[in-house]
Amino acid sequence: MKKRWVVRIEDRFGKMKILTIHDIRKEYFDLDLNAYQLTFDDGLYSQFYYFPLFKDHPQKLTYLITTSFIKPGKIRKTFAGRDLLYIKSKKYMYRTFAEDRFDHFMNLEELQEISRQKNVQIGAHSHFHDVILTRTQPHKRKSLSPWKLGRIRGISEIPMEEFSIRSKLAFKGYEVDGGKVIPRSESAWEDFIKFDTELCLRWFEQNLNMQPKIYAFPFNEYSSKFVTILKTFSFKQFFAARPKNEKEISGRIDIDSLIDT
Repeated sequence: MKKRWVVRIEDRFGKMKILTIHDIRKEYFDLDLNAYQLTFDDGLYSQFYYFPLFKDHPQKLTYLITTSFIKPGKIRKTFAGRDLLYIKSKKYMYRTFAEDRFDHFMNLEELQEISRQKNVQIGAHSHFHDVILTRTQPHKRKSLSPWKLGRIRGISEIPMEEFSIRSKLAFKGYEVDGGKVIPRSESAWEDFIKFDTELCLRWFEQNLNMQPKIYAFPFNEYSSKFVTILKTFSFKQFFAARPKNEKEISGRIDIDSLIDT
């Protein structure tokens, strides 16, 4: 049998480049995935379904779980030649927050099965994965997905051209009360980060009998306060899109950037 050589695709620091993967589509398998470290966000069913195609990957596969999205259930089928319908993140998040549907995520038994695989490591991706209003770079704001707009109460009374909707963990932001925009206090922001993280870690302990040391920031957004608090919960490694040369934060590339032109 011929030895297979894997070409390492590296960043300027000599580290293997890391891909962010959400829902999986068949076009991904046209790429040389063995050349990358793979991370999978949110805990989607397609990540379990296609696991047979990843099980021989030469690097550890990192599954980053949003714990409130994982519900009880029995193991469903895995890939046997038939592709799943691809779901964009803004669509499955709308299903989650607007329709209270979770069938597009792994259920508990599926995640437990994935976690037992020898080339898999499990990390945290928050408990709620929620958003808040901010005035951070409104001229560069991300598109206002319907599910994000639906998370902000009294949205019709707010001049949205003045605001962005960003990570509720990474930004202090503004609460909305009776159509009024009120700055969230520093202590309320800190309390929410701790509350979300405590729920997340309790879930891992109760359902997977483990405490993750890896954390991927929701929406790839973080702040120094957020990182500092996470470190008090013994997280050691972090993932973000643009890590600003902070050594404990690993940068990632969205896999869709490699196939969408």
